[in-house]
Parts: sequence; structure tokens; C-alpha cells
Amino acid sequence: MAPEFGIGDWLWMIASFMLVICLMVATLFMIKRMAPGIQGASGKRLSISEVQHIGARQKLFLIQLNGDEILVGQSAQGMTLLGTWSRQEVRLDQPDADESLEPDGPSGRGQSSSFQTFLNQLVNRQKDK
Repeated sequence: MAPEFGIGDWLWMIASFMLVICLMVATLFMIKRMAPGIQGASGKRLSISEVQHIGARQKLFLIQLNGDEILVGQSAQGMTLLGTWSRQEVRLDQPDADESLEPDGPSGRGQSSSFQTFLNQLVNRQKDK
């Protein structure tokens, strides 16, 4: 014979289920609040300004930290620091850097051209060494 469930048993199961859901939401909220963020919001020192996808599992990240810029490459094996420089160094190396940051029209290709400029500067710096 199958056991019969009364209305009290059903209410108890629903209340238990709702309690578990509420605890999960509270836990996710606390994790989000306590985790260090890299969204670049005001007051944050670290922000990812650009991401360039190179292949299926390869990316380049241009990261800003306290006014300095860091280029990091990511692959399936891990992450590699490719170069660092300050904003003043970028401005001195290329006097028309302000022009490359402006959008080139409705397509908004200004960001990719600034990333290309930074990448070219890094490659040239590596060649000079």
C-alpha cells in the first residue's frame, strides 16, 4: 500500500523547497558582493578595456590597472603577460594616438584600431630588444 500524503505534508514540502531556494539566492548574492570585481566601475582600480579573440581558445586582453596598461594573452594552456606600459609612454610613442581612439563612423571601428595600435607597439618593442 502506498502511503497517503495529507495537505500538511504537501505544505511542509513546499515550505522546505522555498527555504532551499531562498538560501541559494542569498548565497549567490553574498558571493557576488564579496567577490573582487573587474567590471571597471567607479572606484575600481582594475578594468578590462578591450578583448580581441584570436582563435577558438585564444584571446588577448588589454587591462588597465592604476593608469598602466597590461597586455595578457590567454590560451588553452594558461595566461601569459605579453607587455606592460603606462599611458604616458603610449602617448609619447605615437603622437596621433588620440585620433585612433575616435570612432571611424557608424561601424565604431575606433576601438579595434586602438587595440591594433597597442599590439603594433608591443611587437615593435619586442623586435627592438
